[in-house]
Amino acid sequence: MELIYAYPAERGRGVEAEILGALRDRFGAVTQTAREERDAEHGDRTDVFVTLDVADDQVEAALTALRAHPLVIDAAAGSFGERV
Repeated sequence: MELIYAYPAERGRGVEAEILGALRDRFGAVTQTAREERDAEHGDRTDVFVTLDVADDQVEAALTALRAHPLVIDAAAGSFGERV
């Protein structure tokens, strides 16, 4: 299943590597499938939206791990349905 999360772009791409590595260590086969930079809805900054593919039986645990990361703005299964 696809998960999406967002983080502030000014934190750099190292955030993605850190998160992907941590999720792979914990859940096995996790793949990053997309990355998009968008203007933030509030303020003069840019946010990065990353899509990951995670095993269906790991979705809730992976979402909890993403939401607990201090640099993650938000995370959801599938899509946000609207902007963060």
